[in-house]
Amino acid sequence: MQMSTKADSETLGFIKGLGLWNVYFILKFALAHYEYLTLNFLYNGLLLLFILLPLKNRFLSVARTIIALVAAAALAYSESWLPGPESIMSNAQNIAGFSAIYVAQLAVDFINVKMVLWGLAVILLYALLKNWVRVSVFTIGYFLFLAIQPYYAAWKAQPVVTPAAQVAQTNAEQPAQQPAEGADSGVITSETIDRWYTAFINYEKDRRAELPQGLSANDTPFDIVLLNICSLSNDDLIASDLMNHPVLSQFNVIFDHFNSATSYSGPATLRLLNAACGQLDHDSLYDGRRPECEIMNRLDQLGYRQHLYLDHAGRYDNYLQTLRDKAGLMAPLESTGKYPVRYMAFDDEEIADDLAVLRDWHKKISKDDSSARHVTLFNFIALHDGNRLPRHSRWEEFKPRAIRFLNDLQTFMNELERSGRKVMLIIVPEHGAAVRGDRIQAPRLRDIPSMRITEVPLMVKFFGIKDLPKEPIHVTGHTSYLAMSTLIGRALSQNYFGADGGSVPLQELLRDLPETNPVSENGQSVVLTYRDNDYIRQKGGEWRPYPKER
Repeated sequence: MQMSTKADSETLGFIKGLGLWNVYFILKFALAHYEYLTLNFLYNGLLLLFILLPLKNRFLSVARTIIALVAAAALAYSESWLPGPESIMSNAQNIAGFSAIYVAQLAVDFINVKMVLWGLAVILLYALLKNWVRVSVFTIGYFLFLAIQPYYAAWKAQPVVTPAAQVAQTNAEQPAQQPAEGADSGVITSETIDRWYTAFINYEKDRRAELPQGLSANDTPFDIVLLNICSLSNDDLIASDLMNHPVLSQFNVIFDHFNSATSYSGPATLRLLNAACGQLDHDSLYDGRRPECEIMNRLDQLGYRQHLYLDHAGRYDNYLQTLRDKAGLMAPLESTGKYPVRYMAFDDEEIADDLAVLRDWHKKISKDDSSARHVTLFNFIALHDGNRLPRHSRWEEFKPRAIRFLNDLQTFMNELERSGRKVMLIIVPEHGAAVRGDRIQAPRLRDIPSMRITEVPLMVKFFGIKDLPKEPIHVTGHTSYLAMSTLIGRALSQNYFGADGGSVPLQELLRDLPETNPVSENGQSVVLTYRDNDYIRQKGGEWRPYPKER
């Protein structure tokens, strides 16, 4: 790697030039400019000096090259947005469950052909210019310029802003329902955001949904269905050109900015089952149960019989047992019949046909008289990345699977409508599929819970009520599970199914639903929206602006 040119040697005196290391640093400068990584100037400076250190002993020179290669690779990895070692180790058991075909396809799909071609172009350009241009002088000079620039900007600016800071252009209003953070200087730093995040978590701990303490014998019974769908976000619908699918217009209520608060299945369903309370941080989800927050158990206390249906076995990542241990899920798994197999999962598990599972539930529920009350949790993974058709080796693209699912959902809803049964159907996706990814995370990866992944289409349909508005009513504020459970509580306390057209206007049922600021978490990453801009913190480090699309 230490291949200096004559021009380099003449330029730097007795110190050899960077040689091919110029390519390494030039590529990093380009990636940093487009925000694919964040340069650590201290460690890059040390690496640069280590490479430039003159060594006449051949053995020491070879050893230095090996050490530099390892250090350069580790440094570039740490500066990227790729999942850290902690994240990989914590998910090692789950990753080991991936099929060999799925792993191979992920590896191939992860390669960014455009970046590879640009890298080759830089190498070829360097090979052409190295004997004509003193490349090392420009590389070192540009590095020094980048290193000095933040300090110069801080010296020019008043007040002084740390490198991680970003000055707000306007003083935006305090987000809805968020406790005030005190005096606001207009400057956003990592410390500012950290205080805001801490205040948010403390505030959310005390929030509770409005659920009735009991039901009257005169209240009209209705069933509640929570359809928890893996891998379906608003951005996925936009990227797949499915925002105009006919089934979406059949819902009575659509939450435009509903945050599932995570990009993984286990914590997403834990948050759903604890929907009667405010939002916890990620680690607190696994600390222990909170019975007052468990929406299905709270409904059970009101006379609702619990049901659980899956299109999978619930074994991967110990999914089902975690729900029982950490969220008190008591419902027996009733989807134990032999359904037609629709897909093979990324771990070679059979995935049942979702329409068959929904019809099985409808058939069993219909056997009870209309006075019975049922609350059912469905969890479907048909849209999860890596699923493939039986006897196929290549994974099925997201769009055809999404079209199939939405078509099946429409068929089920039409059948439920014809049955006349009173049902409150709530579609609540776990997270998105990351169909198109973003600047810092490749498509299909979900280690970082970006708002593109966690903003999902929560939709509600009231079956058995006539003369509701023909067009969906949109809830436009930022909401999360607390709004969903509050809506359930209002439908119960106001006996909404007690009149043909609803006991109150639907708009009244939706008025002033609790809002929740957008904060999404996984084990190693937190993404939040603060003053209309997104910020990210990884592995407990500093808050940084989330790179925007250009």
